[in-house]
Amino acid sequence: MNMQGLSLDQAPPYRVPLLFYITAGIYLLFFTLALFVLACEIENRHHYEAIAITHILTLGFFSHAMFGTLFQMVPVIIGEAYRDVEKRAMWIYAGLNFGTFAFIAGFLSSLTPLLHIAMTLLLFTILFFALYSFMTIKRTADKNATVMSFLSAQIFLALGALLGAAALLLHAGVALFANIAQTHIVLIFYGWVFMLISGVAYKVIPMFYVALEYPVWMKQNLYRVVSLLLALYFAAVVIDAEAIQKASKIALALLCALFALTTIKRLHERKRARSDTTVHLWYFAMSNLAFGSVVWAAGVIFDLNIDFALGVVWGIGFIYALINGMLYKIVPFLTWFHLSSAFVFDAEMSRVIKASLMRLQFRIFALSYLLFLAALLYKTTLYGALVLFGVSAAMLLYNIVKGYNYHEMMIRKAPNYGQK
Repeated sequence: MNMQGLSLDQAPPYRVPLLFYITAGIYLLFFTLALFVLACEIENRHHYEAIAITHILTLGFFSHAMFGTLFQMVPVIIGEAYRDVEKRAMWIYAGLNFGTFAFIAGFLSSLTPLLHIAMTLLLFTILFFALYSFMTIKRTADKNATVMSFLSAQIFLALGALLGAAALLLHAGVALFANIAQTHIVLIFYGWVFMLISGVAYKVIPMFYVALEYPVWMKQNLYRVVSLLLALYFAAVVIDAEAIQKASKIALALLCALFALTTIKRLHERKRARSDTTVHLWYFAMSNLAFGSVVWAAGVIFDLNIDFALGVVWGIGFIYALINGMLYKIVPFLTWFHLSSAFVFDAEMSRVIKASLMRLQFRIFALSYLLFLAALLYKTTLYGALVLFGVSAAMLLYNIVKGYNYHEMMIRKAPNYGQK
């Protein structure tokens, strides 16, 4: 591991990111159970059950994991600490959870007042987090590719949240413009998720995997081009220019595929050829990002109904798999780092989460993913996929908790343990 460029003296307390990670794992189990119970009632993504279940995954798992990662990565990789992080992280945590509960309950019960509560809580919380992160990241003097990608991601997170609130208003009979929900999805996926992941990759792939840097032209221009295409797409939606919408979406898909293939090439050519579960998950995620980009482009060109296919390929095969891999890198490193900072020098990253458990969890997940793909053609395989996915989700949560327990066990060896 190349530790150069890390700022290890401004990280938040260990419990801040771990609280978000453990909560994310709980939501993942909840997502699996809800889909198992309600799958037979869902025919398209517009059904209230489908919207509720989708947001258990996105607001519950994805957002908690990504917010927790930013709380840790911004101080360590960018070198700017979040101010008053413990208190504000708890505000964000509370708002995100209460808002998510209200959102899910509102859609499952069709109670409009709950949706209004959800809209208010989630909009305030996400806008606060986006502004809080933006102002923190903006303080750094080095406006490198990761910094600019992170800054862009916060802007699109805020815009996506505003569009999500506008989409919720539809259920109260207020329509601002057509395709609000679709625009919300596009801005969140490309502007928030993809922009954030690309910024993380610019640092993580060379640093943790001793691989070559990404091409300079990609690091300097990818966030700019994605931002311009999203602005073009949004303008085309507002003026109802369908041809421009399609062209923008195809171009965005091609950029995602290009980034994915570049990442795969960097991993394949890395200096340290030894593989572990996190490398396999990066390969897995990037392969599905490239595959999903082809599916997306084909759906746009031929007007295909690919909602469920993209949900599987991009939602589970790409975003979930990548977060899974990142957690297996971050939690051991984070645990070791905080223990070392407390002068517990016999802590070992390899003991935080057992490699054998990571491998087994990944294999079960990969098998479940194959059954999810099969379920696109044969619905009967969905329940087998969900059983396996639930087992892998439980193992992921268990592994994260084990990491936390290892920290709690080893921190007792700290010279100043128990002192205020």
